Amino acid sequence: ADVLRDEGEKYANRLREAGVDVTSVRVAGMVHDFLLLDSLRDTRAANVARTLAVDALKKALHDG
Repeated sequence: ADVLRDEGEKYANRLREAGVDVTSVRVAGMVHDFLLLDSLRDTRAANVARTLAVDALKKALHDG
């Protein structure tokens, strides 16, 4: 139900092709901004997505 999924995945692929280090994750069954929705805050999907985002930011800031 993510109306921006296809566009976002195409953008991530173009960045990869340009040599940019990209992390792109598809979270099945979630809307685009699910991490911002209080009702989904404690779901497994939200917890996994937050962990992935934090890990990617730590890596980028540490290695950057």
